[in-house]
Amino acid sequence: MSSLRNNFTRRPHRERAQPASRSKWGLLEKHKDYSLRAADHNLKKRKLKALSQKARERNEDEFYFGMVNERTEKGVKVAERNGKDGQKSGRLGEETVKLMKTQDEGYLRTVLGGVKRARERVEREVMLGKVGVGVGSVGGHGNERKVFGEDGLEVVPELDVDVEVDGEADDFDDFMSEDEKDEQQDANDTKDLTPEQMKAKRRKQHTFEVKKRQLERLKQREEQLTIALRGVEEQKARMNGTTGGVNKNGITFKQRQRKR
Repeated sequence: MSSLRNNFTRRPHRERAQPASRSKWGLLEKHKDYSLRAADHNLKKRKLKALSQKARERNEDEFYFGMVNERTEKGVKVAERNGKDGQKSGRLGEETVKLMKTQDEGYLRTVLGGVKRARERVEREVMLGKVGVGVGSVGGHGNERKVFGEDGLEVVPELDVDVEVDGEADDFDDFMSEDEKDEQQDANDTKDLTPEQMKAKRRKQHTFEVKKRQLERLKQREEQLTIALRGVEEQKARMNGTTGGVNKNGITFKQRQRKR
């Protein structure tokens, strides 16, 4: 009997939607939505009841030193840095700050060096892809080798560049922008390509665009690290008295000089 019942097509279950006249109130609330809302409401009621009971039963003579020592600003607790012997102090010692600045400077120099090397590597890959050499490893994995001449210097292979000899074509190219020349060159190159070659060409173009975006991000990162490093160096110089300038409060100070 059950198999016979299962063979018949059943009417699909559809939940009732919000009437069009009440669409401004959002989706129609189902029973599960009401259950969640009611459970949350009851939980908040229990918490408020417990807090009220705790407030009614509190000890009027209760005291601890945090009531006096701690302070708040607009309801937010403000913590202070501990100084020597557990005493609270709002500032660190000068030698401690100098050590921290030195560590910051060393860290920034290390990170900046790594970003600079990565930027130079990606920049070389972008330039190679722009002149027509495959982006990434030049010559593929099986032909990664360098050629040196008799004088010991590395020999860079010459690239095959098509040069038009016709003077009229050169005169016409003068009136074309670089983008138009690239589009015309791409159109000429893609005329006789097979689908596999077109797919490889699109993949190479995508890789080239990814490298260009990566290069822009590395340049921005290098600029930010350079600015941060310069700021730390200026702070150290002002602390050592080896330079003058204006502090954050607008007070001008001079370079520390030796007594005469």
